[in-house]
Amino acid sequence: MLYSDAHLHVNPVKGFGASKIAKKFKSIGGWFISIVSLPPYHYGFTEPSIESYRRVLEILQREASRAREQGLEVAVFMGLHPAEIDYYYKQGVKPDKLAGLVDQVLKLIEDSIKTGVINGIGEVGRQHYGTSPERFVFAETIMVKTLILARDYDVPVQLHTEQGGFATAYSISQLASLVKIPLSRIILHHANLETARWTEYFGIPFTAPVRHFDEKYASHKWINCMIESDFIDDPERPGVAAYPWEIPTVLNKLIEKGVVTEEQVYKIMVDNIARLFRVKPP
Repeated sequence: MLYSDAHLHVNPVKGFGASKIAKKFKSIGGWFISIVSLPPYHYGFTEPSIESYRRVLEILQREASRAREQGLEVAVFMGLHPAEIDYYYKQGVKPDKLAGLVDQVLKLIEDSIKTGVINGIGEVGRQHYGTSPERFVFAETIMVKTLILARDYDVPVQLHTEQGGFATAYSISQLASLVKIPLSRIILHHANLETARWTEYFGIPFTAPVRHFDEKYASHKWINCMIESDFIDDPERPGVAAYPWEIPTVLNKLIEKGVVTEEQVYKIMVDNIARLFRVKPP
């Protein structure tokens, strides 16, 4: 069996880094990972400037190369996480100045897509935790801008949203219709079961957190499901998310219990990845 991780982070400053992660994942049948950028301050870049994001981009490039050297297929995503809005507000950055920085970052992302340095945008979206209405609207505005960018360059965009079931899936489908981006270019990240049901209903691809992918979740005959670890590669925060190498363990147990078939797992682990990320399986 081949295994994929549709959403993880790497942090060579604090954690394992891509080379070690990829080597271990490859050794247990891993073939694909999607590396998603962390906010700059996770790497120690606390200055609210475009230079901080350029340094993040350099890390992403280097880490993707190291993962590929271990034999994995890699997709690279860069975005503006909703938590970054809260962080900069708390740092005292004025909204008008922050808007200027956002435009610079989006231009950096656009240029990186053009040159093939990154393969998509993410993660962007809305806060799933309590925040001020002003910050929530600011984050959503960024999400709309990136949906347009993803549409114009025909690349996938990974969304971080609240887990609101019907309301979340409906709102994303409406935004997609307004900006005229194909639903196949949107990936709703970290969907719980209820949100996954409605996301599937509206035809939006999604990633299921491997630790939530239990018998009840797995028993559905999903069409657009992929699985993620959401690994953050930070030893100071153990247990916050899963490890990529937990994915084979969870899926093999589900196969053994007869909850899913090998064919269903192959569709999630290989076919859907190839179709939605537009990569070639081995």
